[in-house]
Amino acid sequence: MDSLSIDVLLATYNGARYLRPQIDSILGQEDVAFRILVRDDGSVDETPAVIEHYRRTRPDRFIRVGGSDHLGAVGNFACLLREAKAPYAALSDQDDVWVPHKLRTLLGVMRDLESQHGPDTPLLVHSDLTVVDETLRERHSSFWRYSGFDPGGTSLPRLLIKNTVTGCASLVNRALIELALPVPRAALVHDYWLALVAGAAGHLGIVEEPLVAYRQHPRNVIGARPYRLKALLGRLAGGFAQWDMGALRRQAAALSERCHASLAPEYRTLIEDFVNLPGRNWLGRRRILLRHGILMPGLMRNLALLFCVRLRR
Repeated sequence: MDSLSIDVLLATYNGARYLRPQIDSILGQEDVAFRILVRDDGSVDETPAVIEHYRRTRPDRFIRVGGSDHLGAVGNFACLLREAKAPYAALSDQDDVWVPHKLRTLLGVMRDLESQHGPDTPLLVHSDLTVVDETLRERHSSFWRYSGFDPGGTSLPRLLIKNTVTGCASLVNRALIELALPVPRAALVHDYWLALVAGAAGHLGIVEEPLVAYRQHPRNVIGARPYRLKALLGRLAGGFAQWDMGALRRQAAALSERCHASLAPEYRTLIEDFVNLPGRNWLGRRRILLRHGILMPGLMRNLALLFCVRLRR
């Protein structure tokens, strides 16, 4: 058993259908000391009963965090991050399945990063995932390839415009938690915010092995989207409404404010230019993106970004 501990942060909301396999896969983690902090966001299904069962049968591992207000996914995870006291925290959704060595593997890479950069540096480690259907039947062996991501090439400029970090496949250290909290209102998603703070003030590490069975079902909050021309054209026809540049710029402004003391000069210029994009003309906005490398993963996405997305928003 590892002497260092991990707080697994499990956020639930009307997830009873898949919750038991998720919890059992966490309880089955090998060779790592951990506890599970769970907060329910006001479920009206059997989720509270499932939580109470594990709280009674595994009080050594399973701790329920108080509060019944409905906060949404970001607020729920933010509350759990505030409650986490261990040196590391792992985020957990309510409907996936973890491989038994997930936490051990992520912790090993985290320790390597801390040996290079020091434990006071904000760090995040994340892995690939296997895309599965409701019954855990494999759809694709790699979420990264399925979605057209290259996390090995992730940098702050790229993170400003597209998140490539999946929370349920991530491990963060204490330094990152302390800098990321409180999660600002401008943060689009909790894992996106953690990735941005790590990218701006610290470092990210990757594990290419899929360590999570990423279950896809009709109630997924985000889910896996295939990176194919047909899917991209469908989003193009809809005006790329999900690419809310205004929201991305507000999030970047919050990042600059939070991490200002830790930002290298080139990062300060990068974020300032991104936040002030609307003040440039059509050509100037595209030049800013290209000069800083503020680009999406994949050629097709970048063509859409540079020529189709309204960057003045």
